[in-house]
Amino acid sequence: MKKTIAVLLCICFILSAALPAFSATPETRLYNVYADGMLFQRNTDAILAGKAPGGSAILAELIDAGGKTVAAGKAVATRGNTFAVSFPAPAGGYASYTVRVSCNGGVFAELKNVVFGELWLASGQSNMQYALGQTEEGKAMAAAGETGPKTVRVLLVPPPYANGAYQTRYLPQTDAISCAWISCDDSRVFEVSAVAYYFAVRLQERLDMPVGILNVAVGGSCIAPWLSRAAIDGDETVRGYLTETGGYYEAARWTDPDRSILTDMTNLYNTNISPLTNFRPQGAIWYQGCSDLMFRRPAGYYEACFKLMQESYTEVFGYARGTMPFIFTQLACYDYGMGPYSVTQFNEAFTALAGSAPASRGMVTIYDLSLDYNEMGYIHPMTKQPIGERMFMVAESLVYGKKSPSSAPTCRKAGVKDGSVYLTFDNVGGGLQFADKTPRGFAVCGADGIAVEAEAEIVSADTVRVYSPYVPAPVAATYAAGNWSQRANLWSTYGGRPFLPAAPFGVNDPAIKHLYADNAWMNCEDLETFASGGDDGYTDAWETAGCAVAVETQDAAEGSGALQITAGQPIFTLSPKISVKENLKTEVFDNVDADWSDYTVLCLQVKNRGAADVRLNALRLYTGEAAYYTPVCGETGLCGVTLPADGAWHTVTFRLDRLLSMGVGSREYTNEKLSGIKRIRFCWEGAGADLLLDGIRVLPASADLPGENEKPSGILAYLKALFTSLFDRIKAFFSGLFTR
Repeated sequence: MKKTIAVLLCICFILSAALPAFSATPETRLYNVYADGMLFQRNTDAILAGKAPGGSAILAELIDAGGKTVAAGKAVATRGNTFAVSFPAPAGGYASYTVRVSCNGGVFAELKNVVFGELWLASGQSNMQYALGQTEEGKAMAAAGETGPKTVRVLLVPPPYANGAYQTRYLPQTDAISCAWISCDDSRVFEVSAVAYYFAVRLQERLDMPVGILNVAVGGSCIAPWLSRAAIDGDETVRGYLTETGGYYEAARWTDPDRSILTDMTNLYNTNISPLTNFRPQGAIWYQGCSDLMFRRPAGYYEACFKLMQESYTEVFGYARGTMPFIFTQLACYDYGMGPYSVTQFNEAFTALAGSAPASRGMVTIYDLSLDYNEMGYIHPMTKQPIGERMFMVAESLVYGKKSPSSAPTCRKAGVKDGSVYLTFDNVGGGLQFADKTPRGFAVCGADGIAVEAEAEIVSADTVRVYSPYVPAPVAATYAAGNWSQRANLWSTYGGRPFLPAAPFGVNDPAIKHLYADNAWMNCEDLETFASGGDDGYTDAWETAGCAVAVETQDAAEGSGALQITAGQPIFTLSPKISVKENLKTEVFDNVDADWSDYTVLCLQVKNRGAADVRLNALRLYTGEAAYYTPVCGETGLCGVTLPADGAWHTVTFRLDRLLSMGVGSREYTNEKLSGIKRIRFCWEGAGADLLLDGIRVLPASADLPGENEKPSGILAYLKALFTSLFDRIKAFFSGLFTR
């Protein structure tokens, strides 16, 4: 019996000696950023780091599914009780490995299901942090019990938030707290950045190998917190900008109570980037800028910070093939309370960044995307899949050798010839095209600098001719100039299909004093519009009283449609929805340029398809809750015009520099009174009217105007028109008391 026990004990001893002895302790361990199911970048050194007693011998082994050690690396722990050990990573693929790490011969860590493939960094602020589970696509996946591909691995690095507050770290951290590696077939896939998820899924399909994402974005963050102190101190320009804006903090001020980790220098680098610098990502995708726009940074600030970020990340991530690629997106349509053009002004900084380093920077544009949103607000559109996929399309060219464009089309040069502005673009792929039948988004201005909507045609693969019949001598042009440019529709192509929308430009041109924002209602082609401010979201484009509206696509004065107006009552009104009333106060939508003080004429095209004449009694331009001005019609001195039942298009012009207060009186006011329009109302009269309205324009004094309304010929005709106008004014005034 004793002999049998002795034999069994001997066998157990032999078996225990053959098995690894796991003895991880607080003094000997890998950092938290290493875990089962992780991904290392292929074809480079795979680096593992952690803590071990100084002088310890560290061995890392890569073991294949058959138990064979296929790579190994050795290191000695430093006097600071840390180590970094590496081994050559394999070529990449779907094979999974075990990584075993030992200290002085004793195994203290074993990572299972480790794969090798393409690794990317995903950083920025809330629109990059925005999780897959918050999107419509993600919600549908969850409802169907679906997850993502197991071949996409993600390191989730949460914001440095604990115990009810953001954590301040003065020094770069060696490890990330509460991080986790997940496979996208895990239920936690819905925590992954939606943009990064769709980028990675497409990249995995394209490369046919695993893809990993370092998911580190933090909502609300500016760009400066993502820069290291070492990088900032080594760059006089960036340090000067931060000092100028109050964002540079010496050690003595690091704990100032007014300091924010989201807006001031370095903290997010210390907590979310520094712990990852032993990884070797092949590039970064970046969605950020909203916060810096809101803080009104000085000119050149963002470009300098971005350039430093790219350069410093190239170094700290050990990118060995030139400059680490950065793929970034311009900002989505939104209003930041800084005027109707602030988004495009900021986006031009991204365009400049893309153009200054095209070999390592790729830019996508997203102003065309739907602004559907949920409880996160419309600064966070739910539409994220196209953004990630567009970033992937750019990566294909910028990093992986495809011959497609590596950035959105950008205007390279502009020249004036024969009354037109010719715009030449880079990054056009197979050539430019308009996404819709009618070109949208262009404007030109003359020497007065007041831009008006323009027409456009593609004259060669990379060149667009922009012109306006109202501006015979243009000096400059813009494209997608407003904060709300969803209708702008110039694209590059690849393989015969649309590729990326062209980048906005021209808003910073000093020749342009009054930019043109897209006033979709003036084209009379839509029954729905996006309202920013007040009733956020999509809403009716027109408000009616006594009539109904529809879009007529078979009979238009210009473009692809006209607004059909069918009267249900003899007196009826029509108003574009540019504002909303809240608490008895009218608030103009943020996406509306309500300053008409630079315009002297409003012209429109109208067709009377009915059996009887119809009277356009007045155009009311409300500048107060009840107060309004009525412009006279052409040179007649009258407020309205009669539209004959002839089935032909007629041009009607209103003089915005000849205004009557409340439509009555003889004193005329100038367009200076129109610096803050709150509502617009067309007042009509005609039983059973059937009208088409199209081509509404506001024009400056320099415009080459369309044919004016004819002055009545003969004294009797003139007196009749005059009395008709006076009657119209009185009637309109009293009816207005009940329709304001």
